Amino acid sequence: MTLNSDSRDAPVLPVTIPPVDSDRRGAVRSLCESLISLFVAVLLFRTFLAEGYMISTGSMAPCLLGFHKQVECPKCKQSFPFGVAYDTDAPDEADELLRARSRAVCPNCGQSGIDLSDVPRNHGDQLLVNKQAYVYRSPNRWEIIVFRNPAKPTEAYVKRVVGLPGEQLQVNEGDVYVDGRLMRKTYEQQRAMRILVHDHDHRPTRDPGFQPHWRPAVGDSVDPSESEEQGWQIDGNGFTLHEGNTRRPKQQLYQWVDYRHWIRSGGLHDTSVPLEEWPVDLEASKVPPVGLRYDPQLKTLSCTGAMAASSLKTILELNDDPPFQTALRQLYEESHVAPVTDNYGYNPVDGGAIPNPVRDVMLSCRIQIESGAGEFAVQMTDGTRNFTVILDAGHHEVRLLIGDSDAAVATGDWPPALNTGEPTLEVSVIDQQMVVAVDGVPIMQPWPVDFSPETTAPRSAVRFGGRGLDVHVDQLKLFRDVYYTSTRARNGVNRPYDLEDEEYFVMGDNSPVSHDSRRWDDAPVHRSLLLGKPFLVHLPSKPGRLRIGNYEMHLRIPDLARIRFLK
Repeated sequence: MTLNSDSRDAPVLPVTIPPVDSDRRGAVRSLCESLISLFVAVLLFRTFLAEGYMISTGSMAPCLLGFHKQVECPKCKQSFPFGVAYDTDAPDEADELLRARSRAVCPNCGQSGIDLSDVPRNHGDQLLVNKQAYVYRSPNRWEIIVFRNPAKPTEAYVKRVVGLPGEQLQVNEGDVYVDGRLMRKTYEQQRAMRILVHDHDHRPTRDPGFQPHWRPAVGDSVDPSESEEQGWQIDGNGFTLHEGNTRRPKQQLYQWVDYRHWIRSGGLHDTSVPLEEWPVDLEASKVPPVGLRYDPQLKTLSCTGAMAASSLKTILELNDDPPFQTALRQLYEESHVAPVTDNYGYNPVDGGAIPNPVRDVMLSCRIQIESGAGEFAVQMTDGTRNFTVILDAGHHEVRLLIGDSDAAVATGDWPPALNTGEPTLEVSVIDQQMVVAVDGVPIMQPWPVDFSPETTAPRSAVRFGGRGLDVHVDQLKLFRDVYYTSTRARNGVNRPYDLEDEEYFVMGDNSPVSHDSRRWDDAPVHRSLLLGKPFLVHLPSKPGRLRIGNYEMHLRIPDLARIRFLK
């Protein structure tokens, strides 16, 4: 990500002062001295303490934004940034990206073809950089740093440190390994780097083609005011369970709400459903080439990616065999549920990009336990084993279970906020460790878990449930971790990369488009090239319009909501 210094030196013009009385001369002299003192103070501050830089490209998005357009999805009303400048050293690649910048895809609901022609361009984030941060200490892993480009020392770049001096680093399956050991992030670092996958509060309301990502596991829920059904009920933007008057809550079965990563189209995942036999009167040559496959040995009907509605309609009209039509409809529905991938709404749709399944996710939700002595649970999976966090209201404790065992591998204290408040609960399985926090405070030590490298990323990676409680859950958000890609990389991917003394390995959060230590001819960043540590996004802006008669002009308006400190 390229940075531009935002410094501007104002020219000093000669001033002719007419004769005035002594009091006036004293006031003018005092004003001049104040202005000179201010100029010197700013100069010293910028020279020795801090300096401002503007980000131009998108290699650190969505944590830090370059030149971009702020887009609002016409379907779900989710706002997201779409980049208009990217890291690239290849002119042909830049031209290809430029051609793809006229349309965007909503990362929240999957709406494609969002027209950007009338969306004004917005400037990149402006950083305040502490130039003295690394005078007395060295950068830590996962810190954001500003440094001179090793190939072009006149350019300033901003990236994240992932490898430290003397280490042997390698990127594998999206994670960072040092000396063969997985590097894990703290809870605070996870929150600083997480990327939104889906916000349940932003769902299309008038879109018959959209399916909610969160669904009760049994049956369809309705408004609780109109039903006496058991289980979770849809309640506004959340879900409510009414089992607080149960006498023996621990003997009740858990009621679950599953997250299904529903997509509108695309995907490279394979989906199969059972089908005893292919219809005898349907010639395979008559089926349009949409990737439909039948395996007579496994007796399965399969396809790759999400089946298009037009394909379903066409194939259904070819044959009226009931088992075939039932299997085909089931295949259509299940093919639209896919694993979470390293999708970036910030990037243009690139036909050559291959999505990577991501298993590192974080659930954030607001929970209100109103009554009852039962349990609330959040369960995550790597595809083979479950990792379950249980909030036990009867015993006022938090337990962590691994697999099918009922024995807790770790316990934590009951957060008082669960008694009367509406705290935010966050549960993550990131970097192969389980983290649980309430209102931003971890309530137990991170617990390491092992993922099998052969495990396929699950299509339903998380669910929540309860029994014996009156509880309400809303503000549901699912995040994912950064997945470091290996495409077009030459360093630290196919084999470990050895860092010498005072050398650092850096990468961008927007891994698919970031040019960093993975791709540079000279991979490491030497300590002598460090400019400092950014600590504040101090002048973020958003586009505005001013209309005077028939004349319209675009303005930069301060976006106070995005001013924030960087950790």
